[in-house]
Amino acid sequence: MIKTIIIEDEPKATALLKEMLREIEPEISVVDHCEDLQSAIRSIRKHDPQLVFLDIELPVYNGLQLLEFLNPEEINFRIIFTTASNQHALRAFDMSAVDYILKPLQFEKLKTAIQKFNASRSSDNNYPYTVLKDNFFHTGSRKIIAPVSDGFELIKLEDILYIKAEGSYANIYRQDGGALLISHNLKYFENMLSGETQFIRIHRSYLVNIHFAKRISRSDGVVLVLENNTELPVTGDKVELILNYFKFQKL
Repeated sequence: MIKTIIIEDEPKATALLKEMLREIEPEISVVDHCEDLQSAIRSIRKHDPQLVFLDIELPVYNGLQLLEFLNPEEINFRIIFTTASNQHALRAFDMSAVDYILKPLQFEKLKTAIQKFNASRSSDNNYPYTVLKDNFFHTGSRKIIAPVSDGFELIKLEDILYIKAEGSYANIYRQDGGALLISHNLKYFENMLSGETQFIRIHRSYLVNIHFAKRISRSDGVVLVLENNTELPVTGDKVELILNYFKFQKL
């Protein structure tokens, strides 16, 4: 069975979608339906669905913010958007949506979306996070997209000094002196930046762009001093990792 969650705040729309799904794909099992993003996050963590039908216009948080509240290892599902407006379509496909269906729902369009979902399942078992990671990176310009309160900010990788853990959040510190608090934990960014060798986890609370390293001090514990004289603690076993990075760089 295909475990499925519907995130929709209109009961009539939920009932119609369920009825259509029963006719189109008997293998789909709707394990839960949620009327807001907060309850949807809890449901995703509880049920670990394979498919999520997601409306965009929801109370408090909109559907486009769903991935902001999940860790990479929790993104094991595909998304089909069901919404009344096409103005968010581009952003939806940035999130690797299987499809984007406008309301009122049409049987043939929903059927096509399910066919796309089934095709994506057979093509790549690791599709959700690997593709999401690729889409959150702009390979040519080397930027990451950081969700902020009124939208998204694009940050060049070369502008990031370090990222500091702040509980379930993280602060991105930039070389211009600015800082940006993001609703993702440090592990999220460590996974996202795993292919960028200049970013090293030097401490449980710090992920640093080693390009900005100036020296390692051992006067009072092990400290990494950056070019702007910021001092960051280093876990003892990470010193060799830092030194090895520079050892194998072309000078």
